[in-house]
Amino acid sequence: MAENSADDITIVILLIGEASGVFAGFCPSWFTVSSPFFHDQDAKAGNVKRIRWGEIAATAIVTATGWAVTQRTGKKLPLMAAVAICGVFVGGYEYMIANPSKDDEKEPGEGSWLVRSKKGD
Repeated sequence: MAENSADDITIVILLIGEASGVFAGFCPSWFTVSSPFFHDQDAKAGNVKRIRWGEIAATAIVTATGWAVTQRTGKKLPLMAAVAICGVFVGGYEYMIANPSKDDEKEPGEGSWLVRSKKGD
């Protein structure tokens, strides 16, 4: 496999930035989606449905951008990066929907901030 040029790396960085903006345009932040405000409201089901619509729209736009750059450059890296970036964003949204922040037991500074634990575990 040929080495990636500086231009290839730059394109991937730009795709990451573009994906961030596109997902932010269609969906609220991960912080908002995991907050008690989001989970304790009567409109949660409708909001989740709209977030999923946003995930689909943003994934389509970011993937199409990756495809277009792949077509222009003749390299697969931009499309693969776009798909991976979308996976990270969609995975993050789905995790935040399924795991509200109020389910976290530990206060900041107690244990690892990366590990979520529910009461009773």
